[in-house]
Amino acid sequence: MHGSGLPLDHVPANVQTISGGDLAEHHSLDLSSYMGEVSGSVHINDVQNNPLQPDLQYRGFLASPLLGAPQGLSMYLDGVRLNEPFGDTINWDLLPTNAIRSVNIMPGSNPVFGLNTLGGALSIETKNGFTDPGADGTLLYGSWGRKLGLVSAGAHGEKLGVFAAAQVLDEDGWRDLSPTRAEQVFLSTSYESGASKAELSLFGANTTLTGNAAAPEQLLAQNRAAIFTAPDQTQNQLFMAILRGERPLASHLHLSATTYLRTNRTRSVNGDQREWANCMAMPGILCSSDDNMVETPVKDSAGNGVTFDDSYDAANNRTDTRQTTYGVAAQLSVDAPLLDRENHFFLGADAGQGHVRFRSQTTVATLDDNRSTIDAGFLDPTSLIAVDSVTNELGLYASDTLSLLPNLYLSASARLNVTSLSLVGDDVTGDHSFHHINPALGASYQPRPWIGVFAGFSESNRAPTAIELTCASPDDPCRLPNAFVADPPLSQVVAHTFELGARGTYRQERLKLDYSAAAFQTTNTNDIIFISSGMVANQGYFSNVGNTRRQGIEAQLSGRRRFGDGGARLEWTLAYTYTDATFQSPFIALSATHPDAMNGQINVAAGAHIPSIPKSIGKLGLRYVSAFGLSAGANAIADSSQYFRGDEANLLPQIPGYVVVNARLAYQIVPRIGVFLLANNLFDAKYSTFGVLGDATDVLGPTYDSAKFLGPGAPRSAWAGVDLHY
Repeated sequence: MHGSGLPLDHVPANVQTISGGDLAEHHSLDLSSYMGEVSGSVHINDVQNNPLQPDLQYRGFLASPLLGAPQGLSMYLDGVRLNEPFGDTINWDLLPTNAIRSVNIMPGSNPVFGLNTLGGALSIETKNGFTDPGADGTLLYGSWGRKLGLVSAGAHGEKLGVFAAAQVLDEDGWRDLSPTRAEQVFLSTSYESGASKAELSLFGANTTLTGNAAAPEQLLAQNRAAIFTAPDQTQNQLFMAILRGERPLASHLHLSATTYLRTNRTRSVNGDQREWANCMAMPGILCSSDDNMVETPVKDSAGNGVTFDDSYDAANNRTDTRQTTYGVAAQLSVDAPLLDRENHFFLGADAGQGHVRFRSQTTVATLDDNRSTIDAGFLDPTSLIAVDSVTNELGLYASDTLSLLPNLYLSASARLNVTSLSLVGDDVTGDHSFHHINPALGASYQPRPWIGVFAGFSESNRAPTAIELTCASPDDPCRLPNAFVADPPLSQVVAHTFELGARGTYRQERLKLDYSAAAFQTTNTNDIIFISSGMVANQGYFSNVGNTRRQGIEAQLSGRRRFGDGGARLEWTLAYTYTDATFQSPFIALSATHPDAMNGQINVAAGAHIPSIPKSIGKLGLRYVSAFGLSAGANAIADSSQYFRGDEANLLPQIPGYVVVNARLAYQIVPRIGVFLLANNLFDAKYSTFGVLGDATDVLGPTYDSAKFLGPGAPRSAWAGVDLHY
């Protein structure tokens, strides 16, 4: 386990692990794509239809780069929290996969991982010159003009080590007008002397992602590559520095510390249909009108009113978000026996501050024949938004794992989270503060390698973020991410998780089997969700909706069978998860485009299923490795149906489930050179991973009267590449 060094059989939870070798063998585009294909209890929603902008669901909890998603997972890189301060979002596009050494997927509401660990936490450790000497390179080319290059190299002397990695992706995308380019770099310099270590890691990224999101189902029925409106582009620029070290203070006492700085600038442009008014008070002049029909004239750069023209039927919404976070953390670990029994005690603290500068504006535009906006350059005077926020976070925690009997471990932990948030803006100035103490208790018993059991309770909390606090009024829904007002305060979310399971490893001379199974239940109090309520798919508001619950079972079986003495083997993985995710409190939601809404409202009953979460997830993986360098593998992903976002009342038919099969073939020509072939969606399944309600009639005409918008899955695709190793 990262940070503690505890073996997995000491932990009262069904932890999954991923190695850098796993990512390399699958040639995964990023960590999320590997988890969506292989990891148990993970489901991907292609909300944006960009390969680097997925919504990743784990046990029904989200880690997403999109504002408006109800974030429920925390993510750490070398001990530093990666959730952005503005919306607790996770940007998957900012880390090269060839810099990742290992990943822990920690389930439950483990308080040690701090804020936002409602349903789980992801912990990533990077490579350095001591752990990964040598050089590697990969080149890939294929469908949609995708070009991918990765290179890494590491080396070390007696005390000094260095490791560097870079990744570049360029592609046209499979949907219309959907190019993507991503550049990421990583550099680690490290020092080791006995048990003392120090490491400085630098990260940089520059990405331009076009994700044209869900489209009307009637449009996709004609052309699955079609888009609704364009552009929808996000640009990220990241710099991050992490300095960490550890040293022994005594024979059983160790101190570790980390300090970090991260700055991320995100710029977006989103083209939408928009109705502009012919001013009533100034006929012939273009006006911007709000929901209350208050009109404001639109002026040109010279200050003159813009002449009204029916061709002005769209808008370009631009945002510029600058987020800077920095902080420190320290941990004392004691591994001295307690009453002659194995014991591991940890005491830690962390403090961080996040600064957000958000700016947005809207300009007049027209839609061309491809439904792409052509900017007219006239600024909507009512659209200017300027919000600044400062978030301060402090955490204090303690954890202890004690061996009560041989192979029986009792774990207890607690953490105090203190959060304060200040907002400064035209209509949103205010201060908010939250605090909570979260406990955890569990036990793990592993009397034999082939049989073990564990059980635990854990608790964690999530404080409302700046975007949620400024977009919480049902009377004035926001069009994400650029419309903020002074809204009602939101309560923090508190999650309680119970988990019970079994695990083990069975070995024979040529056979190895690993299994795990767990039952889990997480209840969120005062849960915050984004409720779609406007005429466009990204318009709505955040709200506390009472309690929600995600409960279910998960099971995994993996194995390896060796043949002969030449290294031939068969490997397999099988995973199944059943998740029952429901609202536990009734509430009334605005849903302007819902066909069954009464006065634009739907009644959500207790027990209604939370949208976008399939009940069943199944995964099967097979791989055969020959004795002469040839390997072949396939993965099947099966997800059951799910409800549309905006249909929290479960009144409409669900989005159908699907099965997708991916395959790969590789041949090691010589020890240092290998070639490979990848094929995704081998049987060209026509499926959708996401759905939301919206209104297409203003753009496409009255015949497009279905409120259902779908996020289509990618069609059959193939890529070829070469691996180099030195």
